[in-house]
Amino acid sequence: MSKVLTVGEILPLSTRYLLDHGSESPRLDAELLTADALGIRRLDLYLAPERPLTEAETRTLRETLRRRGRGEPIAYIRGRRDFFGLEFSVTPAVLIPRPETETLVDAALAWVSRHNGDRPTTLVDVGTGSGAIACALAANLPTSRVIATDISPDALAVAARNVTALGLDGRVHLMACHLIDGLQPDEHPDLIVSNPPYIAESERPLMDAGVLEYEPVGALFSGPEGTDATFELIEAARERLRPGGALIVEVGTPAQRDRVRARLSERLAPEVHALADPGGIVRGFLVEISPCPEA
Repeated sequence: MSKVLTVGEILPLSTRYLLDHGSESPRLDAELLTADALGIRRLDLYLAPERPLTEAETRTLRETLRRRGRGEPIAYIRGRRDFFGLEFSVTPAVLIPRPETETLVDAALAWVSRHNGDRPTTLVDVGTGSGAIACALAANLPTSRVIATDISPDALAVAARNVTALGLDGRVHLMACHLIDGLQPDEHPDLIVSNPPYIAESERPLMDAGVLEYEPVGALFSGPEGTDATFELIEAARERLRPGGALIVEVGTPAQRDRVRARLSERLAPEVHALADPGGIVRGFLVEISPCPEA
């Protein structure tokens, strides 16, 4: 019979295993997976270090540790990820929401506050994936209409679960289409927000193996320079945004950022606002089109 291990004994063993198998955050990963296996909060691990694991809990933990040791992202193993204070269901059908994308949400909320106040606003989250951006906006803008588009039926199914779980049915409207092609001809949103695919094909050899193997490739790469989807979105926004509306778009490498900034300035408006995270890294751009755009 194998020895029964306690929480206090299993945590250092799990941490060492994950460290040896390449995890960049072995202790955190071990804590999260152990708490999930036991069905308790992470904090409770330290309130009951003498608690023994049952055989079933040990089997569950070992399996999730093996998955993490093979490089599977912990968000997919756990099936959820926090974003902007909300918990989202995630599967390999969608990109894992990342903290840097919260910079776009902050910028969108600030823009609506400055320009629209309490006036009903129509916002579009293009390429919604899990619905993270759309749901974060809807949760914080109760008078706004939020449209979330995606070309992937599987991604929209995940987004639909999140919309319902967060109590946002009727507030977030999911739309299956490419970019904003599904909008009605007379529909002109106030704000378009997007975290589009923006990784250049040339960067593929440099990508983390866990990202390449597990996350949806179609949501990562966008042509030789990583700008194909963004440039197409800029043209769509130029035609569909209402006069005085704005586009917020996430960007990647410095080279890609420079190309996107130049295209935004050329096609939408000369003044392009960089959106930096708390560490000063530019994560995206905001550009407002003229109230009387040129034809």
